[in-house]
Amino acid sequence: MSKVYGETFMSDSKGRKWCRNFDAGRTDVHDASCQGRKPVSTDDLVQCVDQTIRGNRRFTISGLSNLFSEISRSAIYTIVREKLEYRKLCAIWVPKILSGHHKTQRMDVALTILKRYHDNEMRV
Repeated sequence: MSKVYGETFMSDSKGRKWCRNFDAGRTDVHDASCQGRKPVSTDDLVQCVDQTIRGNRRFTISGLSNLFSEISRSAIYTIVREKLEYRKLCAIWVPKILSGHHKTQRMDVALTILKRYHDNEMRV
């Protein structure tokens, strides 16, 4: 539904929660500034997880969870997928966004493969 109504669309469950709060006597429509949990992942922790991943690309979320026992497994997964934007590719975690150097390498390899294909096609 958020695609139709936009990102600020309130979910059905959230609407029910607000109705219960007003039925219980709430009069203020503004969120309290201290509501919600404080974020678990600090910039230093994200940086530390990133360095650990770059040291061993064949890590698992469970393995990282054992290394960083102070935070939950789901928090580690959120850091890896959303903050660092890594994706699993052939059992290796890689950055989602390729650098210019990586794009150039991929293009060179693709052109080499095409050239070999065309050369072999001409021989047959």
